[in-house]
Formats: sequence, C-alpha cells, structure tokens
Amino acid sequence: MSSGEEEVVPKVLNLEVIKRGLSQVGRSFDGSSYAFLKLDLQNKQIETTCEDLSKYQHLRYVNFNGNNFQNIEVLSKLPFLVRLDLKGNRISNLEVFNKEETFGYLQQLDLSENSIRALTPIKLPKLTKLSLSKNEISSADNFEGHDKLEFLDLRGNRLSSMKGLKSMPNLTELYLAENNILAFEGLQETSSIKTLHLRKNGITSFEDEKLPELPELTYLNLRENELTEVSSLGLLKRYSKLSKLNLLDCPLNADPSGSVKKEVLIVLPGIPYLNKEEVTQEDREEAYEEAKERHRLEEEAKKEAERAAQEAEEEQDS
Repeated sequence: MSSGEEEVVPKVLNLEVIKRGLSQVGRSFDGSSYAFLKLDLQNKQIETTCEDLSKYQHLRYVNFNGNNFQNIEVLSKLPFLVRLDLKGNRISNLEVFNKEETFGYLQQLDLSENSIRALTPIKLPKLTKLSLSKNEISSADNFEGHDKLEFLDLRGNRLSSMKGLKSMPNLTELYLAENNILAFEGLQETSSIKTLHLRKNGITSFEDEKLPELPELTYLNLRENELTEVSSLGLLKRYSKLSKLNLLDCPLNADPSGSVKKEVLIVLPGIPYLNKEEVTQEDREEAYEEAKERHRLEEEAKKEAERAAQEAEEEQDS
C-alpha cells in the first residue's frame, strides 16, 4: 500500500450498531414480556456479523439490505423471524436455509442482488414469498420444491430452462424474465400458477406434448422472446383461463394482408387482453371474417385440387 492510500477497515456488526437499528417494541412470542421486534441496518456496508445478534431472540423483522454480508449463519439463531431482507449482499448459497430446525416462522425472504449460483433445497416451512432476482443462478436441478411458496422471483439470472421448478402446489406468481430459457416446458406440479412472467428469454415456439399443466394461468408475458410462428400460439388454447397475453417485441410473422393482432386472434379468438390492450369487438369480428375467408379459400382450393385429380384419372382411364 502506498503512503497516500488510506487503509480500508471492514465494518463489523457489534452491539452498539445493533442497538442503533432496533425499533418497534412489542410482546415477545410467548406473550410474557416486551422486546424489540425490528432491526433495520440497511445500506451500512457492514461485512461481518456477530454473535451479539443472537441476544435479540424476539426479532420478527430484520432488514440488512445493501450490506456486504457473506456469512449469515448467526441469523439462524433468531427463531421468530417473519420477514428477512438480505438484498444486495454477497451471499453465495442457500445452505443456511436448508435446515429443518431453523427459521420456523419465516414467511418472506429477499435475497435479490447477491451471488447465488444455484437454486437448492429450502426447508423454511412457512415461507410464502421468495425473491432471488439478479443473482447468478444457472440451475434449479436440485431444488426439491416447496409446499407453501406462493411467490417466486428469479428474474435476471442465468437459467436456460424451467427444469427443476417443480412441486410448488401453492405457487401463484412466478417471475423468470431476463434469463436464457429456450423452451416453454417444465414446471411440474405447479398447477396453481396464475401469473407467469417470461419476458426477454429465448423461447422460439411451443410443443404440444411439452406444455406444462397450468390450469389456473391467467397472465402470460412472453415479450421480447424469439417467437416467429403465430400458428404455434394456438396451443395456448389449453389454458382456458388465460386472459392477458403479452407478445410485444417478438418477431412474429403476420400474413401480408393482416396484422400480428389479427393473426393472434385467429388462433386465440377468446383472449380478452393482448399486448396490454383490451381486445375490442371490432378486433374479434375482423379476425373472424379473415379466418372465415381463409377457410373458404382453402375449401375452394381443396375442391379444385380434387376436381383436377379426378379429371387426370379419367383421362388416364380413357
């Protein structure tokens, strides 16, 4: 280090810092006394935790957003945590959350903007909301699902497929935008999903036998994917509750005489909202008339082909 440089001293969590962040006095979990319920130390650039934290057994809400923590093991000694915000730290794995005996009451966990590379098993029995956006997650192969999870955010990671995202029977919202997902498949045992956000991935088409079972799906965002064939969108008819579909900025091919909206409505005539706009009765009628005209022309072409074949056969017989 040169004489002109200042030494950077890592900030360590200590009792004095903890006390400054405490607030919200309330009854302890068993109701026998009063204790601090909230600890807010966001954006302090703290790098190291300390055992003094375990003295505050009755904390329910902890906000460590915007620090530099890597080791958060001491948090497992806070048995009554309900909400934990660890966004913007340097956490690299989910191991501390894979223990049956800890975090028994945790419902909301934010681990966005960390350095986590894989979605691995999470045991938290009461967890309903999990945010893992903007990490480095490239695999969910070892994830074992979660019975109570209702909201899962994996935006801005490195997933190449939805494989491993399974066994989440209560999941209603799944956010997977800005990954590298190439196919609309996977998602086993996730039949409660209503919102599925897949913006800015690499999906090119749909395959009937690989489409996931999503009977409750109402909102599907496929914006900025690589979809080109409008016809394959017809397979989405199986999602009978689908009411909002976003296909903006996809390179969809439309008939030269029509528009993308009309083409989509021909294969998905019942969709109420398309590309953030309500589908009007006029839109539907135009698509219906176009589909009817195409059917008429196809029937005429078919009859003409049959007639020509019949004439050719008669000439050959004569």
